[in-house]
Amino acid sequence: MAKLIYRVVSACGALGYGFPEASLARALEGRIDAVISDAGSMDAGPYYLGTGQEYFEREAVKADFRKMVAAGERIDGPVILGSCGMAGGRRNVEWMLEVAREVFEELGVRDRQVAVIDAELDPAVVLQALHDGQLQATGKGPELDATALRESTIVGQMGIAPLITALEGGAKYVFAGRSCDVALFASDMIRHGIDAGLAYHVGHVLECGALACDPGSPSDCLVAEIYDDGTAVFVPLDPARRCTPYSIAAHSLYEESHPQLQYYPEGVLAMAQTEFFARDERTAGIRHSHFVHAGKPWPLSIKLEGARRVGARRVSLLRLAPEDLARVPADVPVYGRNGVQNQPVPKSTHELGILIETRADTREGAETLASLLTHYLIHYGYAGRKATAGNIAYPLSPNLIGFQRDDGSYGAVVPSGTRDPVFLENYARIKAAVIALVREEFPNALEHATFEFVEADAERPVALVRTVDRDPVRLAQRHAADVARALNGATAGADSLRDLDAADAYEWTLYHLLLDEHVIRDTMFPITYYRVDGKTWVRAGEARPVYREIGERGYCGNLDDRTLSLIADVPPAGEGAAAQRLLDMALVIRSKDAGINRLTLDVVFRSTAQYETALRSNAFYASNVAAVLGLPASAIVGTYFVDSCQAIKITVDRPNISASLDEHDVFGAQQQAALEAMIISGG
Repeated sequence: MAKLIYRVVSACGALGYGFPEASLARALEGRIDAVISDAGSMDAGPYYLGTGQEYFEREAVKADFRKMVAAGERIDGPVILGSCGMAGGRRNVEWMLEVAREVFEELGVRDRQVAVIDAELDPAVVLQALHDGQLQATGKGPELDATALRESTIVGQMGIAPLITALEGGAKYVFAGRSCDVALFASDMIRHGIDAGLAYHVGHVLECGALACDPGSPSDCLVAEIYDDGTAVFVPLDPARRCTPYSIAAHSLYEESHPQLQYYPEGVLAMAQTEFFARDERTAGIRHSHFVHAGKPWPLSIKLEGARRVGARRVSLLRLAPEDLARVPADVPVYGRNGVQNQPVPKSTHELGILIETRADTREGAETLASLLTHYLIHYGYAGRKATAGNIAYPLSPNLIGFQRDDGSYGAVVPSGTRDPVFLENYARIKAAVIALVREEFPNALEHATFEFVEADAERPVALVRTVDRDPVRLAQRHAADVARALNGATAGADSLRDLDAADAYEWTLYHLLLDEHVIRDTMFPITYYRVDGKTWVRAGEARPVYREIGERGYCGNLDDRTLSLIADVPPAGEGAAAQRLLDMALVIRSKDAGINRLTLDVVFRSTAQYETALRSNAFYASNVAAVLGLPASAIVGTYFVDSCQAIKITVDRPNISASLDEHDVFGAQQQAALEAMIISGG
């Protein structure tokens, strides 16, 4: 019988999402070797790296971390956070450390070693790498510009080496800057001698918390158990959830450009030979994943991300009469027409704009309530949900605009929208559930603030006008002209929100691999140790990461992401019978950013028969997919078949870089509507 050798709990998908204390308590009923959470991402846009601000509410982050520390004090193993403060820059990390000091003091944490790993890089080092030809593109854009790089905040995405070094240096608590989310989980497993292929794949499943469950949610915990026979089993902690081979295999596709190849600083995770199995009705596992020691740029390469300020931003949300909609120029986003996607909504599809608007006596009160409502709304899981990457599309980063009203009270508004028919069918119930969750989890937020969900569609259109400029006088003039152009002679309703000063606009300036191993080994990711007694932290030493080669040599499988599992770009021979709606054939139809420059769409089918019908129809050959999505054929990176979970993955070059000034959907989570409308021939 296989012996349990390691057991780890992922607290949630990102620190601040929230998770039930009861789930973590159930995890602690058995052995736990580490408590880990990803604390951030680049998904929300460059603003958070450029400013050093956090995406989630401080109260929510502190509540999550407090529960993790309370659990950590009960085990011998470490507590690990990566991409601290959202973007993982130096200021982001310091924000998280202030929260940690409060929590340590409140919980009486004494005589513990803490490691802080810096991920920020001097722009001068990056400019030298640019000069030396040591930056490699990861796809289309952003274009490298020396002036932009000088003005940027730049971080590197660390792999396992800095984390393992910190743990071997005796750290009980690790606070890492920008991190590869999978490395947070793989590092301690590999330190304990667990096979790298298994460790990386387990890390990928765990990094979103319980999102790999059925039903899935990033606002819950998930446990992985590692056994000495080379298997890993995933254990949900909420009795209402279960892990199945299907759910684990499907999640293995999530946010990745390719279904079976994932790229990390130390090599390539290859899953073409992975087996997904059920242990019982509620738990499922994996085995035979491979981690490959590949050629250049692996090892060693580090992905760099850079962000800089573009200018101040002014926004107006103009309520229109439906008869005036035709007046508005085609390039202006209007909820009810083209608020969610650049392409106008087809006649057979409904687009709903959702503007969450709050009012309070203080700015903090208005913004906190709006933020809580919108965070719950985007990720709320409901029965029959298909768009599991997110329920709504945000056009702005940050997504919230705070302002003061004429009567002296404060307001906040979050514009968003969706075309997902399943969400729209359930919208009333989802809205009620989200309000109930906020009332239960954060009752104080509702004590001194009120809210309204403003719905917009073709009968109640709302135009979004936004202007960016570095000069405040010119910004006001340009925005007035932009509003006049958008209205084009129409009159905006009296309840429109006009001339709102939104947060400054930032842009991505860098999303490239750094290939200079000397900089990676000798400069990046310095580790500082502290001895901690509550809020008193005493510097106790420094260290450099120790790099060791890992991964298999001589791997015989295919590592070419342009050919492995590729659906041939060949039109079907003819029309078949028994046409079906893809929406009826699929369990999941989702879209999501795969980095800042690519979008990936996953279709997970209900049955083997329906999956094979879709493949036989060949509706997913690249040229046809381009036509369905309204993209040029050159934008299709690949369309792939995935037998392990009866899925089809489509990866495309993003029409714009994520969170650009003309953005409709920062997270790329609501770009699947054209797929939902597809009709599949019986083949």
